[in-house]
Amino acid sequence: MEVLNPIEGKTYKLPVGYRFDPSDEILAGYYLRKRIMAQPLPNDLIQDCDVYQTVPWELPGGGNKYLNWQRFFFHDLRTRVFDNLNKREAGNGQWRTIEEAQDVELSNDQVVAKRNVLAFWEAKGNGFAKSNWLMHEFRLVSKSLPSMVSSVAVYRIFEKKEGRKGKKAKGSEGETSSSSSSEEEVMDEAPIVIDFTMESCIGTGPPSPATSENS
Repeated sequence: MEVLNPIEGKTYKLPVGYRFDPSDEILAGYYLRKRIMAQPLPNDLIQDCDVYQTVPWELPGGGNKYLNWQRFFFHDLRTRVFDNLNKREAGNGQWRTIEEAQDVELSNDQVVAKRNVLAFWEAKGNGFAKSNWLMHEFRLVSKSLPSMVSSVAVYRIFEKKEGRKGKKAKGSEGETSSSSSSEEEVMDEAPIVIDFTMESCIGTGPPSPATSENS
């Protein structure tokens, strides 16, 4: 099967049954680190793009099951100035922070990734209405000097599905198992995941497993 790079128009052949769906650790510790250090990446599936140029559903990509219906981008935050990083203008709406500076531990003693989660609010009349679109923003931070934060970030942008939200809500109410039909639905959505990395996130050790396989 082939995956189309939405920005450059290139295609990449992926093994049958696999999807590009990197974990937080791989996304920040491998892809972002290599981008910052100007090192070659194993593919061009993550491109530089101004994620604040328009509303999220008009950004390149999306609608691709081999990218797990997600959009991945690099963006240099120095190219834009925001009065308030917790409310970032984008198109006719705003990205608003709902989780801030969550640690993502990496296999390196020198840096840690910080993850921000933002939700998109679309302008409606005189106010804003919250959408189902979410953004995960990752930046690298020095452990010894926390004020040293990478200006380049990597983003995972996607639309949260109502069906998935319902499953999570049920689980939070104390359900410890799901019906076979629910399990089949989840398997249909994401049968197998791979992140296509052949080396460690940061350092020389083996990468953390990021593949899941149908049983």
